[in-house]
Amino acid sequence: MHERNHLNFHCDWQFGFSVRSVLKGTVGYLLDWSGCGGLNLKRNIEVWNPFSNSGQKVVSGRTIKCIGLIEDFRYEAGPTDPIRIKAYVSKETASDIRARLARPLTNPRLKLAWYIIDFDEADKLWFEAAYLKSPKTAEASLDSTGGELQIFVDNHHTRISDTLDIAVFGFEFQVVPADKKKCTLEFATGSKLRLVKQWGTGR
Repeated sequence: MHERNHLNFHCDWQFGFSVRSVLKGTVGYLLDWSGCGGLNLKRNIEVWNPFSNSGQKVVSGRTIKCIGLIEDFRYEAGPTDPIRIKAYVSKETASDIRARLARPLTNPRLKLAWYIIDFDEADKLWFEAAYLKSPKTAEASLDSTGGELQIFVDNHHTRISDTLDIAVFGFEFQVVPADKKKCTLEFATGSKLRLVKQWGTGR
């Protein structure tokens, strides 16, 4: 999962869309994303929940409603380090993002939440690999590199698979903690190995 202090997850987003019960993998969900002057993204994707044992804290039930399926989650584990997420979202969501980015973003602040699960091959158990412990959503700001806000959406669709003719669009963004805000992030490398990190300084 991580090298040195890096907490990076590469998720099998295509498996997340189909979820064949015989397969196991790392699956990530973008659960919440709102802000930036009215860009409030809907949970308009519903997929099967592969977590087959009890103990799920963040979601429950047979399905998970989300904004998108995560492909990459990157974080260097420091309290002010940026978090970069790439996910696949619906055509409607991509259109909403594109419309908002067509005019300048005057307010880069937003709230978001993510959720990543994985399978412990040794214990034969699903476990929660990355999520917000407290509060349930993070207050953040879009990061800027070279004066450019780090938010992008693909113009061309990607098919989920050769057999599923469903089109989704790549959505990538990088965020840093909002000023004077902090939250507690929880990570795990297995069903019994947990790591808690503070994101933001609260000052």
